[in-house]
Amino acid sequence: MHASLESHRPTTPIRAPGRLLGTAAAHPFAPWALFALAIAVGLAGAPAPTAWARLFFVLVIGSAIVAAARLIGLTAQLLIALSLVALVAGQRAIDRPFTDPPSSQWTAPLRAPDQQIQHLIALPTGRPSWTRLWQRAAGAAAYVCARGPLGEEDGLQLFVNDEMVATITQAHAIGPRPQPTSVGFYRLPVGRELLERQQPAKFSLRRAAGATSRDIEVCGTFSYRPTAGIESSSRFDGSTWSSPGKTMHGRFLIELRIEDARGRAIEALY
Repeated sequence: MHASLESHRPTTPIRAPGRLLGTAAAHPFAPWALFALAIAVGLAGAPAPTAWARLFFVLVIGSAIVAAARLIGLTAQLLIALSLVALVAGQRAIDRPFTDPPSSQWTAPLRAPDQQIQHLIALPTGRPSWTRLWQRAAGAAAYVCARGPLGEEDGLQLFVNDEMVATITQAHAIGPRPQPTSVGFYRLPVGRELLERQQPAKFSLRRAAGATSRDIEVCGTFSYRPTAGIESSSRFDGSTWSSPGKTMHGRFLIELRIEDARGRAIEALY
């Protein structure tokens, strides 16, 4: 009876996954076939620039990894190749929309007296750090970035806490400029009492009545942590206010620098 049962048992063994892997690893070209599959998965449907970048990455780095795995053994090489296929497939499966980062340099125009650019700076007035800062300081100055050249007739005026400080001209220009029409900083001294009059301190750029009709371009830049918050900068176009903080994560390049007797900045606040 036992002999009869034994004679009817299947003679073909069921291979476990490990044995199947071992069988595949016995073929030296199996890992490279998987490597070719990884390339095909990575390139399928990709735009030409992306396809070339992925091809370079897989050919240079992926092939080196698969080839180096052969030193451990065929099974290890096969596992590495399988992992590479899984990584490439996972990369293609995950939708990762990419948007261009905000520009690090841009300009906004001031065209007429009814327009205004404003930037708020939260100064640590009333704090020990503010007192210590002024114990070392000889003065303070506002730095405004705009495209030159600027003359009295252009009527670009700086107001701090609604008090006019000066009309910005080339006499206030500081730092090198490759060309007269290049953007650059203009330095305008500001007194401590005026800075402490209102918090956060308000720095405004306006055009004087009767100024030239040409656009005055004021610089902006990307900003992570403006002292008065992401919407510390704003522009009034004659009818509505808007902030580059919302749309561009940016601010206008209006800064306050606390300076020592040699004119070197001790602290820069924006």
